Amino acid sequence: MESANPQPTFATAINCMDGRVQQSVTEFARCHFAVEWVDMVTEAGAVVDVHANLLRQVGISLDAHQSCGVVVAAHEGCVGNPVGDEKQRQQCLAAAQKVAAAYPETQVVAVWVGLDGNVETIS
Repeated sequence: MESANPQPTFATAINCMDGRVQQSVTEFARCHFAVEWVDMVTEAGAVVDVHANLLRQVGISLDAHQSCGVVVAAHEGCVGNPVGDEKQRQQCLAAAQKVAAAYPETQVVAVWVGLDGNVETIS
């Protein structure tokens, strides 16, 4: 009889809907959390307002897929949140803190994504 794989297979990402950053965020989450799949919760300029519906979607991922962590991403050139990079970074950190408060048992990582595909953690 085969034993169940104890390795988590899902992580979650809160990300802008912008297609230019989807792959970079997915790859970062897969590597950072050592998972195969990433559930994407997307909205234009998502870090501006992590509202109840976004948190509900994260909860679905955590419950249904036993997601092991959450990436909260902001990115360069966001038309859904047309503010400066530093302001977006601050918003991203605040959004990550809100997610962490809602799901205190879950690791949450804030990241900044360049349009060149580079992803860096922010703190």
